[in-house]
Amino acid sequence: MKNKQTKIRTNTDRSIKIECNGGFREVGNNAVILDNGKERISMEFGFNVSDGIGPLLPKTPVDSVIICHGHLDHCGSVPELWNIQKKKPKIFGTQATKDLAELVLYDSLKVGKLKGKPRNFGRNDIRNVLHNWTIVNYKKPFTIGSTKITFYDAGHIPGSAMALIEMSGKKILYTSDFKIEETQLVRGADYSKIKDVDLLIMETTYSSRSLDKRAKIEKAFAEQVKKTVKGGGVALIPSFAIRAPELLMILEKYGIDFPVYVDGMGRSAIAISARNSKFLRNSVQLKSGMKKAILIKTQEQRRKAATKPCAIITTGGSMDGGPIAHYIKHIYTDPKSALITAGYQIPGTAGKYLADTGRYVTEDIDLKVKCPMYNFELSSHAGRDELLTLVKDLRPKKVLCIHGSHCPRFAMELRSQLSIDAIAPKQGEELVF
Repeated sequence: MKNKQTKIRTNTDRSIKIECNGGFREVGNNAVILDNGKERISMEFGFNVSDGIGPLLPKTPVDSVIICHGHLDHCGSVPELWNIQKKKPKIFGTQATKDLAELVLYDSLKVGKLKGKPRNFGRNDIRNVLHNWTIVNYKKPFTIGSTKITFYDAGHIPGSAMALIEMSGKKILYTSDFKIEETQLVRGADYSKIKDVDLLIMETTYSSRSLDKRAKIEKAFAEQVKKTVKGGGVALIPSFAIRAPELLMILEKYGIDFPVYVDGMGRSAIAISARNSKFLRNSVQLKSGMKKAILIKTQEQRRKAATKPCAIITTGGSMDGGPIAHYIKHIYTDPKSALITAGYQIPGTAGKYLADTGRYVTEDIDLKVKCPMYNFELSSHAGRDELLTLVKDLRPKKVLCIHGSHCPRFAMELRSQLSIDAIAPKQGEELVF
């Protein structure tokens, strides 16, 4: 795609070029490059999990990469950037983000090989990124050349951050993924001290609809799990690894009085959350749940777990692979058991295909799932009402809408309803701010 340049008029001659390399009019794959002529800073450098395509590679090397949280669609292509650049970029993020990024990046190599879509980097590139990672804490400003950056809790997952970038006399708030409402796992986004924002670069994943209150969804999820187990079945809960700690905390809150097993990468994610306790809303609750949970470490444990009433939290969340395939074969015809999903199913995955057709199909398996299936939308993103709340609270001079399927529509709404200058660039555009 040929790059275009669009001017966003300001009252100062000091301009910042914004390169739209990824996350524009799409969910995830974030890569936003800020260039003031002195520093070139990439706000994240992600990966599109559904189609395996990364962002546009920068034409000119970047000096630094800010990683706001440890999901692949925000950090998944950072090792590729490291691989291709002769002058290696500096990496910045919280400790929890570093730990979670390590978990998902190594796994992405394995998954890429299994799917025949190998990543454009290797284990050495991941090790180098982690080795050259500078740990940043919330509300502790750091500098990259003449630019000052401050992290604020984004309320998305442990260690997630909004980044306030003070560059060339302007204040830019890059939200990455955020949520204002607190969840069982983390506190809500903390932005009350942020003032006088010139440009808000915000995610708009759920701009088209609001989400039910978390407390309501969490309670309904826990009640369905308990009902299934008390009825003599297995409550099978496929989960993305990073969500596993929260599911365990929800079950702990509503009373675990039955066996709860944790399998796959969820074990590691729970351990990471536990040792990064300062990023959690209630670390005592997680530790209490961990004491009751049974970690699956052997094939024999895995075989026995599904033979009696229990709850099983296991990867993978998209159901393309991992231990979930083993467990589905044990419960798919059992009317007492249930498959209980806890969020969005990515298009093109086995989980999405199952939701649409009722069949669980991978390269090795084709099953007509007859057991009950339930989905509870435990999203860690801001719903439409929260997106609007953020804009109303901050009253930025300008808004740049990214990370969403309806970016242009939401930008139009902000212009017409709130009289705020808002745009939704296309991938490959260059803006002069």
